[in-house]
Amino acid sequence: MGLATELDAFFNPRSIAVVGVSHHPDKIGRVIYDRLLNNRRQGVLRADVYPVNPELKELYGHRVFSSLSEINEEIDLVVIALPASQVPQAILEAGRNGAKAAIVVSGGFSEVGNDQLTESLRRAIKQSGLRVLGPNTVGVMDSYTGVNTFFTREVKAFSDGRTAQSFIFPGKGNVSIVSQSGALAHYVLDTLGERGVGVRAVACVGNQIDVSMSELLSYFANDALTSVVVVYVEGVRHGREFLNSFLELRRNGKQIVVLKAGRTLAGKRTAYTHTASMAGEWETYVGAFKQAGAVVVDNVKELAEVSLALSLQKPPRGRRLAILTNAGGFSVIASDLAQANGLEVIQLPEAAIEKMERLKREGRIPPVAVTTNPVDLSGSADSAAFEEAYRVISESGVFDMHLLMPFHVPPMMDERVVPKLAEIARSSGATVVGCDTGDTEWSATMRALMIKNGIPAYKDMEDAIRVLTLISDIFTPSRKSFPVYEARSGEALEPIPRAHLIELIRKHGIQVAREEVVFTEDDAVEAAERIGYPVVMKIASERIPHKTDVGGVQLGIADRAQVLRAFNKLAGIAEKLGLSDKGVVVQETVRGVELILGSKVDETFGPTVTIGIGGVLTEVIRDFITFVSPVQDDEADYMLSRLRLSKLLDGFRGYPPVDRKALREAIINFSKILVENPSIAQLEINPLMAYGERIVAVDIRGWRYSPP
Repeated sequence: MGLATELDAFFNPRSIAVVGVSHHPDKIGRVIYDRLLNNRRQGVLRADVYPVNPELKELYGHRVFSSLSEINEEIDLVVIALPASQVPQAILEAGRNGAKAAIVVSGGFSEVGNDQLTESLRRAIKQSGLRVLGPNTVGVMDSYTGVNTFFTREVKAFSDGRTAQSFIFPGKGNVSIVSQSGALAHYVLDTLGERGVGVRAVACVGNQIDVSMSELLSYFANDALTSVVVVYVEGVRHGREFLNSFLELRRNGKQIVVLKAGRTLAGKRTAYTHTASMAGEWETYVGAFKQAGAVVVDNVKELAEVSLALSLQKPPRGRRLAILTNAGGFSVIASDLAQANGLEVIQLPEAAIEKMERLKREGRIPPVAVTTNPVDLSGSADSAAFEEAYRVISESGVFDMHLLMPFHVPPMMDERVVPKLAEIARSSGATVVGCDTGDTEWSATMRALMIKNGIPAYKDMEDAIRVLTLISDIFTPSRKSFPVYEARSGEALEPIPRAHLIELIRKHGIQVAREEVVFTEDDAVEAAERIGYPVVMKIASERIPHKTDVGGVQLGIADRAQVLRAFNKLAGIAEKLGLSDKGVVVQETVRGVELILGSKVDETFGPTVTIGIGGVLTEVIRDFITFVSPVQDDEADYMLSRLRLSKLLDGFRGYPPVDRKALREAIINFSKILVENPSIAQLEINPLMAYGERIVAVDIRGWRYSPP
């Protein structure tokens, strides 16, 4: 039985039994049964629904069964809302009665430390042969089949008896949600529903005792009704398998929006290198998800906003943005924000400007309109003028994105402009978003009309530009899969000898700065003269990961006298640290842009590689990106392009442009080292100097797993 067939029982069952239906209307089992029964009555749900409770005989005129065995019909899906201690037995009973799948809503397992009960449930699942979602989950919601096990009331009473809308379930759409949090899934559903955006389906995994997030992602990858998959992640057991499910989604034309929680969690392993210190759990997750083609957002608001955009529009083909509005102040602020976020607010082509000027002369747009980019039609523009100007922008064909801000406040502007703009937008080939600020009925109506006509619309201009920034930065993976490696963690580490590190780096095609290890003053002078002044001198021991912190590096040494002073100073520091037997390194001075190139074994994703701005301030600047190893050509290029200070590589203040091809090859070759050498846990070059075609490793450090 294939995965899609196995999981179909959750989303499209022929029959559903709810075990734990209560006489009390607010109990979870009862709320679930009421919703399924209501969907059945409305014709939304085709599946038969059977309530199960040994203490009830009848509910709404329907028989309540004392056990699953009393139901003579075949049951596809069993929803279990019982005390945790009763769940394993319910699973076994469901298996004996031929059920295919079960959703365990009940909590009280490993999430509260009840590992013994969790193991009992795991054994019951194995014995029953069921596929199980949960425990500790709100389950699934399918807009097309009517299956909905969420125990949220759409209308809820206040304590004084008044009732009010409590939740909005969206209608049918193309967004599927896979979440480790029921509350967060509710937020996204409610936000999209409030805006009139439909949802395909939702699956909340709970404790993932059986059905995993990766399996659900693969299910939606092969679902024709899904275009966008929204993912909320707290943690992943098998990182590379998870990434491979992202690749499957992207290969099948789906977009992915993901929020990773736990940004501030500290790494479990001691950080011996800058890389291990900077690229912690959250940073590694973010880099890996981007590498697999996902949009990674920072908060729940962005999760909903980006999902809205991608449900209605395709990602832009580039970063060139046209801004059209009837409010001058907003046009200036929007332009500033866009450019600060890396979007390109380029000028209209001369031919388009001439068309705009002709529209002015003909009185079809206001004579005071600014016709460059942003295009500000002024508050005197009416709907027809907005339409005329937008047609010119669209037909210019030079923009990848359009931001439309037809503010309703000026008297001449009304809602009839929206469908006309949408018609132009559909034929433009650009990604189009809209904005109308405020909380008035007019504001809400304008935004709702835009969304209804296929243009994602936002109340805040900052949100619109943030969304455009995020969806213009989607990496399209070319790789077929991420190779899976055996994870290692919790082992003691020891430093790798310097000579071995140098040999390892050179073997992988990366040039290493000329250096010699010396133990006497005379040897230091002779080494400096062979290498050529100026030189750098440093303590040789691998047991000092950050030598500058203890004064263990001396720069710009230009003659014999400076060599002698530096040697004695470094030797004294080494003696105090008990490392005098390791000697002193005399090294050539290398010019260039200081980079950091590091690698570590992550507990979730295995070997990873990090590239960023290096030097002694690398942890302060924190301009880096981490991908899963080994990386490919297109991935290395993307990594370099996404550094905030990547323009340093283009040449500045007498430094020639860095040969990006040579740097890319260094990243690719370096990323293979931990994959090929599973005994190495951390490896780092900092700085890696990039000067024209010369890419040189200056300082290398590494740590390997200690033998047992």
